[in-house]
Amino acid sequence: TLYPHFTAADRAIAHLTIHHPQMVDRLSSRELGRQCGVSEASVVRFAKKLGYAGFPDFKQDLHHDIISSQALGSPAFSAADSGAEVLSKVVALCMQALRHLTSVVDTNELERAAKVISAAICVHFFAAGGSVRVAQHAAFKLMRMGYMSVAYSDPYTQKGQASLIAATDVAIGISYTGSTKSVIDALSVAKENGATTVCITNFTGTPIIDVEDIKLATAAPGGVLSANSDRARVNQFACLATLSAVSCRV
Repeated sequence: TLYPHFTAADRAIAHLTIHHPQMVDRLSSRELGRQCGVSEASVVRFAKKLGYAGFPDFKQDLHHDIISSQALGSPAFSAADSGAEVLSKVVALCMQALRHLTSVVDTNELERAAKVISAAICVHFFAAGGSVRVAQHAAFKLMRMGYMSVAYSDPYTQKGQASLIAATDVAIGISYTGSTKSVIDALSVAKENGATTVCITNFTGTPIIDVEDIKLATAAPGGVLSANSDRARVNQFACLATLSAVSCRV
């Protein structure tokens, strides 16, 4: 991945593109620079750094990805579909994602994560955006199982909360893209405090890998623009549900 080599300007542009692709698709290079607080030249350099001849080529590829991700999330739905037909298509999508998860997830890493959770004094979850609900559900599930667990969702305080984590704790960061700054910063602080860190992400080779002890890849189909797709969320829930179940029997 190029992310570790990005400048502050590059990261600002990448963040807006990942989280608001439709907005970026409508902007000129000058408008995008204004939105990100960088120069138009920085936008052009960003596009070239990614291998494009210029910003227009970058936008053309982005537009294609947006259309593709929408098609992946809504396969051949039509106004004529009955409720039963829509349900069948949604279930098929989720099953496809779950089958893919079973073929790529590292079960040895799952076992390692389950062991450290079972021995932890407290399990801390850090997430942002759509992953927050996943983290809250996982924390509540572990509490119901008798574990001390808490989920943090405020990106402005996560780093401070992580500074209170002890070496006897486990910190779990959930980031679909693997580049959510608040989650990465929190895991980094927790790791410095001696806690075991676990990341749940869709992509390898991303910045979050640098601050984890145990990596669980969900590998939901789709690119970075599919971060809020049903398939991405289903795989996150399934991964954490498996982790909870394995922790219970360790």
